[in-house]
Amino acid sequence: MLLSTSVLAFSALLHQAIAAPGAAELEKRVIATTSCNRDNLYRSFIDPRTSASASSFCSTYIRSTVKTAATTTATVTAAAAKRDLEAPEAKRDLGATTYPASRLSSACSCILTAQPTPTTVYTTTVTVTTTVKPSASCTVPTPIVKNGGFESGLAPWVVATVIPPYPQYSQYESFGVKGPGYNSPNAFTVSDQAASSYFELDLTQTITLCAGQQYKFTANFYMTDSHNIPTKETYLTFYVDNTVVGASKFSDGKGPPIEWIALSGTFTAGGSSATLKAAFVATNIVGVTWGIDNVVITPA
Repeated sequence: MLLSTSVLAFSALLHQAIAAPGAAELEKRVIATTSCNRDNLYRSFIDPRTSASASSFCSTYIRSTVKTAATTTATVTAAAAKRDLEAPEAKRDLGATTYPASRLSSACSCILTAQPTPTTVYTTTVTVTTTVKPSASCTVPTPIVKNGGFESGLAPWVVATVIPPYPQYSQYESFGVKGPGYNSPNAFTVSDQAASSYFELDLTQTITLCAGQQYKFTANFYMTDSHNIPTKETYLTFYVDNTVVGASKFSDGKGPPIEWIALSGTFTAGGSSATLKAAFVATNIVGVTWGIDNVVITPA
């Protein structure tokens, strides 16, 4: 492959060149390089009038001829600028001379401080999306809520919190499994007969789930005011860990007979194990009784 285009461009630069600042310093440096062949081509490159153009040419030439065969030749025509013909050195006209690629590369290497190398910038974009999905092999024992109808007593349910503490205030508060249930003999009941301005009882059970799976929660409950006076200061809330899955925020305001109400909700399991909690709360000195039954969790 002939490098005529690049070389002819450089030839034109040689004819139009003027003295470049710093050329003398460049010549001093390259003379000190013993491996440089000071032939006519090399002398044309370090000529003060053409050294700047030669450096520009060589920067492009070396980069573009990395893969050029050693037998490639190029024709360089170096003629002195017309206005400088009176200078002794300018009268020496190189004429049209053919140089192999190795000579061009050698001369260029001598006048460049370092062989130019292309710069490659790599840009990496990373997008991370985390989605919790249930494992295809995940199975859990059923029913998920054990003894949700309290037909077997209290276990594995646990009374985790009682405020005010029990049995210190047992004359005002009571809880346990007794009837009637929702179409069944038993339910879990809690009674607060004005024990304090704040009452809370938490009933809990550890359940096993499939992480990422959506579930449906259902239960039946009642709340009655012992004085048959409606109040908005009694609450029943079901949680799975910290997620509310069902809640009633006020008393139904009725005395006996008991009226059962359906409660439901959905949630997505955050892990393979969770705590199911029923929180019974009264925030004033009122007399209230709660009952829960048929607590069930199933895949949605």
